[in-house]
Amino acid sequence: PLHQEIALRVIEAASMVVLLSFVGFCVIKPLRRDGRLSLDGKFVIAGCFAAVSDACLNLYSYLFAWNAHSVNFGVWARFMPFHLERSSSRYAEGVLWGVPMYVYFGLGAGMIGCLWIGFLRRRFPDITNATAYSVVLVSSFFEGLILENLIIRVSHAYGYAQTNEYLTLFPGSGYQYPVYESVLTGLLAVAFTYVRMSAKESPDGVSCIERGFERWRPGLQTPVRLLAVCGFSAAALLFIYHLPFNWLGVGGLSFADLPSYMRPG
Repeated sequence: PLHQEIALRVIEAASMVVLLSFVGFCVIKPLRRDGRLSLDGKFVIAGCFAAVSDACLNLYSYLFAWNAHSVNFGVWARFMPFHLERSSSRYAEGVLWGVPMYVYFGLGAGMIGCLWIGFLRRRFPDITNATAYSVVLVSSFFEGLILENLIIRVSHAYGYAQTNEYLTLFPGSGYQYPVYESVLTGLLAVAFTYVRMSAKESPDGVSCIERGFERWRPGLQTPVRLLAVCGFSAAALLFIYHLPFNWLGVGGLSFADLPSYMRPG
């Protein structure tokens, strides 16, 4: 439908504006000001590289549905480790909104989480870390739930083709939504928040995942720190999101009623 295609283009454009804003404010600006990458800048770069792992969503079965009207270059799923030949790799991986998602569902969620932690600690000085991070998880759960359902219903940019019916809202419809999607993205938000907070709370501003970089010779310290952030992002996405998403969905019996442009070839 025309209104959904217009909404899809708006989402693609808005996503690229968000991504370029992250690049400008988190990568380019700190580089020009300080001559080095900030932690947030490393997360932006890591998110762009980690977007390659998006093909893990459909390694075993077509769980995550893509809209073929998205700007795309196909998908690289069949080149991923453990991809099953019987699982289709003929579908449209939307690049203009897909790549930015790996930045704002990682770094962006971590930024919002840090704001929550700061607010809670100012408002309740005796609050425990367990309580504060639980609030981050719950808030991220509802933020993701609202945002994703809005995107799915307004633009049909993507959908959930096969889900666990007992953990799915609107099962069987073209807009079905697995609740565990929001749980997993909420856990990702907690992980990224924790790393950013570890840097904020450290006297030297070094995050927990970059510790030990000084053991390398000076010329390698910057790339080693960048690789540490990329490694963390890749591992977090794989073990917190992709593997649980596949485990929960691959045996699911709720199949979405999808239009032809969202089905695999």
